Amino acid sequence: MIKLFLKTALRQLIRHRYYSMLTIVGLGLAIACGLFIYIYNSYQLSFDQFHKQKDQTYMIVYDLKLEQVEHNKGGSFAMYDAISKEVPQVEKTALYIDKKDFTIGIADKRFKTNGKAAFASSDYFKVLDFPWILGNPEDLDAPHTVALTASTAKLYFGEENAMGKTILVESEFPMKVIGIIDDSQGNSDFRSNIYFSLKSIATLFKIDKSDAFFHNWGYTNTNNNILLTLRNNEDKVQVEKTIHELVAKYFDKSVLEYYSYKLLPITDFHFDQDYGKGTEKSLLQILSVIAIGISIMAFVNYSNILFAQQMNRSVEMGMRKILGSSKKQLFFQFLLETSLLTFGAIIFGLVLLFIFINWSNEYLFSNGPIAILSLRSFVGIVGLIWICTALVTSIYPLIFVNRTPIQDALKKLAMGPWSLTRKSFIVLQNLIAMVLLIATLVIILQVNYLKNTDLGFDREQVLLFPLKKEMLANKEKLNHFLSKRSDVASFSFCDNPPANDKVWGGTFQFDNQADWEKWPARYAIADSSYIKTFNIKLVAGHNFNDDPKNPEFLINEKMAQDLGYPDPHQILGKSLHAGGLNEENVGKIVGVVADFNTNSLKEGISPTVVGYHEERIKNVAIKFNGKNPQQFIHEFEQQWKDWYPNEIFEYRFYDEQIANLYEKEILTEKLIWIAAGVSVVISAIGFLGLLSISILQRTKEIGIRKVLGSSIAGIIQLLTQDFLKWMVISGILATPIAFYVMNRWLEDFPFRITLTWWIFASALIFGIMITLVVISFQSFKAARANPVDSLRDE
Repeated sequence: MIKLFLKTALRQLIRHRYYSMLTIVGLGLAIACGLFIYIYNSYQLSFDQFHKQKDQTYMIVYDLKLEQVEHNKGGSFAMYDAISKEVPQVEKTALYIDKKDFTIGIADKRFKTNGKAAFASSDYFKVLDFPWILGNPEDLDAPHTVALTASTAKLYFGEENAMGKTILVESEFPMKVIGIIDDSQGNSDFRSNIYFSLKSIATLFKIDKSDAFFHNWGYTNTNNNILLTLRNNEDKVQVEKTIHELVAKYFDKSVLEYYSYKLLPITDFHFDQDYGKGTEKSLLQILSVIAIGISIMAFVNYSNILFAQQMNRSVEMGMRKILGSSKKQLFFQFLLETSLLTFGAIIFGLVLLFIFINWSNEYLFSNGPIAILSLRSFVGIVGLIWICTALVTSIYPLIFVNRTPIQDALKKLAMGPWSLTRKSFIVLQNLIAMVLLIATLVIILQVNYLKNTDLGFDREQVLLFPLKKEMLANKEKLNHFLSKRSDVASFSFCDNPPANDKVWGGTFQFDNQADWEKWPARYAIADSSYIKTFNIKLVAGHNFNDDPKNPEFLINEKMAQDLGYPDPHQILGKSLHAGGLNEENVGKIVGVVADFNTNSLKEGISPTVVGYHEERIKNVAIKFNGKNPQQFIHEFEQQWKDWYPNEIFEYRFYDEQIANLYEKEILTEKLIWIAAGVSVVISAIGFLGLLSISILQRTKEIGIRKVLGSSIAGIIQLLTQDFLKWMVISGILATPIAFYVMNRWLEDFPFRITLTWWIFASALIFGIMITLVVISFQSFKAARANPVDSLRDE
């Protein structure tokens, strides 16, 4: 019996292969989309959840209380040392100094660490659970040692065993490889590729062990991550109190007027917007809603296609009922057919899923590839989808058969006009697609606005070359080479260019006042060519000099206004003592520049000081005015290799760096764009299914109209006008929903686009065009059919 049912099911699927393909493609797309969102969300939610003592492990963060509270993380080596020795409630402590850049030499090869190097000790691997493949974490407590992740070891040494090998850091410091660490899963925000021993800091930083870095509490750095594991979580408040007492004891009690220290759970770091990585949980929620919406669309399509298919099979079902088939037999037949269809959709969806995961890990998540964390859970979810879908969709055709009189089934009659429920499903389906289309368009426009809008500076044809301190010692070579180039308009030695995510700043004394200001300024640290290179407009005064003994500063209009000088000329000549920026000598303000964004456009314009500090120069920015930048880069590289034979020549275009500031928004754009594309395809498949129902219902009408002289265009209009009507209704209903949602999203940006009517109209026109393209072919085919065949069939 089962063999007979299986043969019948396969025969029906092949016979109605058009509907079978629509079902497999539509449902497969929805399954692929839903599973991808499940994998992405579960991966993001898994960050640092695998550590054994995750619920008892914290990191030190702090608030800087000025006029506006600034949030940050990190501490000093001295703070870490004191907490390790003097806080009994702390079971374990670890100092993890990350995001370090070094040049690594392996024989005649050179590698850059690109911020993936860190300093740690064996304590780090006691607090956090990163398994070692080879070696012992205790060996990392010795100086001149290093541990590598498995992928880094393979990059450096190929298939050779890296254990015991030596790497050369900065061409002069040999480090012995004492361990290989498993990095097969990257779901941690406290992971690096290279771990130098903490006792190697003095060597690699070229400082003495008596240096202030090790003893001064004021040497706080955001890269100095102090991790703590408490004996009991109830001690959290007491430990925070003790840290403040240590600050007062070893640093200065007055520091506590401005600084407040806290313990942040490491499991919160991934999503924390103030101190942590700031991954947006709202994006995960949006993607979950999208997955549900697309699933609803797919099931609506499936039910419509099944409806059309059962109308085609009504004679068969009528004959089966006459010949004595029971409800149980019919249900089993439908269950077998839908199980095969759903299985085909799952296979199709899994193929799409793995193709898309590989593609997205290469192009969307190259900095942090996603992965299936639990194969057992994944297989279980896929199996649950298959069973539930097969059961639910088997019930629908059985209801159809039971409610259809045998005489109507044998006549192959349709079931009458569409019900209100079916019309509602059509509107709901296209409403979801329209909201996603509008959201996609708004996000694309906003991201393009952020990437391409420059406030107060010029970034066109600017190249950035990173420099080390050793290179700056003989920067006259660079000066001479660049000054002689006719294709170089200007160049500037600077800390960072405008619009950067690494902006330094501090408080200051203005106009010889006794008190320091309660609010900080941002620092744009560079030489006097800075404003020319980036075309920053000088609105009052003159440019500053590069003399650290007699410092001069430029400030922006925002800072002048915040200091009470709406007329920028009135502030010229006022004294300025900028903390951390030539603070040994009091300087003066010699010029005011137009406002320019030192941060990204996700933040407002900040009060800014432009000045010179030799020790903080990290880049040379070159404004190129020639026609062939690649020729210049090639010639510059040849000189570079002569000057710095042990350094890797690297550069980046400034506009590419600006685009990287909006990495999260670009990722959101791409994910929503892909989801919108999937929803449009599923909606189009739904239209094909609905059009099939319409054609079946109106077969006789189409034949009669053709006999009476209706044109092909008239028949196509007859078949498509209802779909266009529902599309317009969906667009009208989607507009206020999309406006509300996207307006809320845009509120987080100080600089944003305006939602105008043409955005919503464009999405509606695009949706209508897609609808027409999809249904026109099938409508044309129905309109060209021989009316004699249509009438005879009826």
